[in-house]
Amino acid sequence: MGCHFKQRRKAVFSETDLAGIVHFASFFPYMEDCEHSFYRSLGHSVTNMVDNDGVNIGWPRVNVSCEYLKSIRFEDEFEIQLIVSDVTDKTIKYEFNFFDDDNRLLAKGSVVVVCVKFIESGMKSTTIPDSIRNSITNATEQS
Repeated sequence: MGCHFKQRRKAVFSETDLAGIVHFASFFPYMEDCEHSFYRSLGHSVTNMVDNDGVNIGWPRVNVSCEYLKSIRFEDEFEIQLIVSDVTDKTIKYEFNFFDDDNRLLAKGSVVVVCVKFIESGMKSTTIPDSIRNSITNATEQS
């Protein structure tokens, strides 16, 4: 699809290890926060999304990965680029690229989420609501 969204960050102390390097596990919250910012930029809130029938939905992660190419250190500034790479009836795949200020690739990751509705017994996969799909399609056409 190719929709691009960018977010700037600065590495904070709590995200680093004893050597002052961003801990590998910190990249997953970075990706999730970028995804949430992407939805806010489209006028959506991840905590109040509903399906076409008005039932609350969520987006559990079903596949995540991250490849680390260069270290990010405490107080380094960097950019995260989100790309919507695939949308099916029920899933969205995001790809993330992390760049330093010299546009060097620091890390790359991916996240696959599935759209679910909340039912009495837990969660059940459901079709991505038209409002979400249309927002993503419009953002893709504008990028």
